[in-house]
Amino acid sequence: MLEALEEQVLTNLVALRKAAGLSQKQVESQLGLRANTLYDLEKGRLKLSFLQAADLCQLYHADLNDLLAGADAPEPLSRSESNEPPPAPQPSVSSLTALGVISGGIHPFAHAMAQDPVIVAEVGVGQMGKKPLMELLLGELTSTQRRYFVLDLYRYINSVISSDGEIRETEVNLRDTLIEQSQVMLSESEKKSIARAFRKPYFGKSMSKSLPRDAYRHFLIWTLQLVAHCDGRPHHQTQTYIRQVAEHIRLPVSAFRYIEEQIDSARLEEN
Repeated sequence: MLEALEEQVLTNLVALRKAAGLSQKQVESQLGLRANTLYDLEKGRLKLSFLQAADLCQLYHADLNDLLAGADAPEPLSRSESNEPPPAPQPSVSSLTALGVISGGIHPFAHAMAQDPVIVAEVGVGQMGKKPLMELLLGELTSTQRRYFVLDLYRYINSVISSDGEIRETEVNLRDTLIEQSQVMLSESEKKSIARAFRKPYFGKSMSKSLPRDAYRHFLIWTLQLVAHCDGRPHHQTQTYIRQVAEHIRLPVSAFRYIEEQIDSARLEEN
């Protein structure tokens, strides 16, 4: 299955470039890649990092979902050429990273998160890998709890993104992909409330509602670290904010250290 997915992603990667009317050299020039990097990526000799996948899709006027689309088609048509309706959204980042189709960036941390014993105990060992982790966790909540959790998660992520004084597109894109998995529709007032977390560091007040059990506290800190690392080593102000959040939600010091140790190990593996 994994080999078929890798072949599918590589086929779509080439097809999207051709649909955009770009040669390998033109892509390498525009993205500042060394000669033959794209050739090696398209041949599977190099693994796609999350950032490379995002940059390539942006250049091709596509999104990450398109890398998984069209399993039976050798070259998926561009949206302007096809009369078919667009495929239903897929949790692209989770699917790609969990299955190992792309590596680098957030992938080692996502894998480590899925092995957190507190999170595994919440959803059950037998369920791990069957669905995106966030979907599994949300499935354990009531509809009210789910809404509180998603809204607070959104606010915390926004505060992490802006904690270093700069809002980067890669971080926003990752946030949106993660939140899409919740399938929670936001009202206009909720959107305004969430946006305020960009301007002022957010610390939730109703933790019993948004973080009802330990697994959701673990998932929150893992997710903040995931976003913080998606475009490189995070700023010290970002790490300070994450530590403050961990203290605020009463995550045990031992649990926070465990997550930090796993992240350090994942970073060493990636390097």
